[in-house]
Amino acid sequence: MTNWELPSGVEAVTIERAGGGGYIWESGAYKAVVKLAYTDKSKGGAIGLNIVLENSAGKELKETLWIQSGDKKGNKTYYTDKKSGKDFPLPGYSVANSLCVAATGDSLAKTMGTAEMKTINVWNSELKKEAPAEREVVMALVNKNVTVAMHQILEDKQSKNEAGTYVSTGETKAKNESKFFGNAEGKTAEEITKGKEATAFTAWAEKNTGVVIDKSTKSTGTSAASIMGETAEAKSTISLFK
Repeated sequence: MTNWELPSGVEAVTIERAGGGGYIWESGAYKAVVKLAYTDKSKGGAIGLNIVLENSAGKELKETLWIQSGDKKGNKTYYTDKKSGKDFPLPGYSVANSLCVAATGDSLAKTMGTAEMKTINVWNSELKKEAPAEREVVMALVNKNVTVAMHQILEDKQSKNEAGTYVSTGETKAKNESKFFGNAEGKTAEEITKGKEATAFTAWAEKNTGVVIDKSTKSTGTSAASIMGETAEAKSTISLFK
């Protein structure tokens, strides 16, 4: 078993259970190209799969899918649900696995085997800008055409207080979170692996297009257009199901 394969006994997860940077996309389903996919490690030891997507309007979106927990949680690809006692893949792992299946036809565990060390531009916190650095790039994902169900999330901005703890500032920010992926034809990873008809994207988009998930303590509305200061008509040009 590789480091990225889930242990036996971990429960299968459907797209209903699976859970930024740059330009903010309105909630909806999009055709996109994976411009880059590489791994990175947090200070706490968690591993994230960083992806850069570009939609049909040429707008980029950057997101980190956390596929392994940090040192304090055992560096695992799964977690144990406290109520049921069952093991489930980390939400980021599930989304990343759907990306891998959709883009390559293979699982995350197999796709990660195509990673190669490359020099790419990544954010440097000390320089406060992107700078060349070596990272493991997942070559099988690069330049692949996919479909993605994308949520727009509104949440509190946070900053460190004198005690070093992150607290809400009273302001909000918008970010994007991928819900699940499908292939270029719009068939989800689950539909691909189970031989189902392609219906999930249409059903999801009808319910979620344009809806902002407000996780902030200060509600500012539920329209993506109102939050971003753009008209719904302008956004509709890059959404699949409007």
